[in-house]
Amino acid sequence: MKGFCPIISRITVILTGLIWGAISFFWLGYSVLTLGNLIEEPGSLDYEYEGDAMRIYGLIGLILYAMLFAVVLLFLSRKKRNLFIFLSSMILSGIILGIYIFALRG
Repeated sequence: MKGFCPIISRITVILTGLIWGAISFFWLGYSVLTLGNLIEEPGSLDYEYEGDAMRIYGLIGLILYAMLFAVVLLFLSRKKRNLFIFLSSMILSGIILGIYIFALRG
């Protein structure tokens, strides 16, 4: 039974990292697109009238993400092995989603 708990703990950390990586990919992507006013086409009415008003939401999204990610890192910093597993699975999830959205669906 003692060998079973660390395996469950690592699987939980990996799954949490994969889920957090997927959420981060879309959260950061939308926040950057909104902050840079890159969602609408330049010259359109939406670009002119709604773009500047929406930039603050992109900035708020990035700030909220940074604060939440700092809390997650502080929580995982006690166990360095779990932190490394979490970060690597998070990055792997972002890479997989990026490949799927930009290369395979293209």
